[in-house]
Amino acid sequence: MPADLDAVLAALAGRLGVDAGDPSDEHDRWAVYRRALDEPAQLPALFDVVAVEPDDSISLGIVLHLLATLPPSDRQSWIDRLGADRGRAYATRRARELAVLQGDSVTTLLDDPSVQDSWSDWLQLGLADSSDEPAVLHRLATKGRTKRIRRLASERIRTLERRDPGAS
Repeated sequence: MPADLDAVLAALAGRLGVDAGDPSDEHDRWAVYRRALDEPAQLPALFDVVAVEPDDSISLGIVLHLLATLPPSDRQSWIDRLGADRGRAYATRRARELAVLQGDSVTTLLDDPSVQDSWSDWLQLGLADSSDEPAVLHRLATKGRTKRIRRLASERIRTLERRDPGAS
């Protein structure tokens, strides 16, 4: 284990009041990180962890967990901490998709008929589960990539219609 990781992990575990476990065991490290993810005050320490964590999947897991809670302006700095190009590409895509999911209107994006093809299952599921835009939900209900996406979008349409019968 790099000395930096040992120091960052020990300091983080100390602030959390937990045992750091065996620093060479990724399961022990993840247990500490997972606990820190629930405490916003630990973000600076987690930011340090991402840069020194030797397991790329663990550092990516930390970043993916945090992206939705971070202000959009802070997301790129976390992504840049990732060591693996593949992980950075995945996190960058997730950040773009979060911007769509958290944006004001997705309906305008539907002007491009192929835009939905670029949406991952994760984004389609998120939109099917949370969107209040009838055009988006109808598109997903008919052209969602999976049965689950189509079902969720259809259920969401029915829920919105019950709330406001004149909406659709």
